[in-house]
Amino acid sequence: MNQAIANILKEHIETLPWVDKIAGLVATQYMTIDNVQKSYPVACCVTAEDCKQGAYNDLTPNSAYNTVIYFEDGGVSFVLAQGNFRHYQSRLRMVCWINVAKLYADDCKTDSPCTASTHKMIDIIRSIPNFPANYSPLMQVRFEVTSQLVRDNSIFSKYTYNELQTQYLMSPYDYFALEITTDFAICMEGTDYYADCS
Repeated sequence: MNQAIANILKEHIETLPWVDKIAGLVATQYMTIDNVQKSYPVACCVTAEDCKQGAYNDLTPNSAYNTVIYFEDGGVSFVLAQGNFRHYQSRLRMVCWINVAKLYADDCKTDSPCTASTHKMIDIIRSIPNFPANYSPLMQVRFEVTSQLVRDNSIFSKYTYNELQTQYLMSPYDYFALEITTDFAICMEGTDYYADCS
């Protein structure tokens, strides 16, 4: 289910003109490169063959990118059964890396702060309508940003970045992670409780 939740969030973000690398749910992909095992964030839809062709690098920091955004799985828990509905809560971590120098060059040359990107992303998530009808089989979907992680390299600690990539985790590059909780329900059609889930 978290892959579906991540895809909904992705749909609302990927059309932004400053977003050029975005994935839904990612998994940690382990690759042996030069006889050393390394780990990377890789979109769940990427195949092993794609990775052999270099796709494992698609979501790592790169000065040619404006932004890199992806979602890490935090699990789904059952909340309660209510009539034909089964209510669940999803937890995702949204990781966002931003090339501030490239994206906000004019603003950053003034006294304006260059960290407004976090607030913009929170506003985008909060603007997603609650309880939309078009996310079948998910129903009663409601997103909430529950916390923002401290901006430090621990956000990327599960991945193996080379020296070149590590330099992109320092100024003038910015990054942050948001913890997103999503409440949703699934209708169990055909049960004996109610005729439908409307």
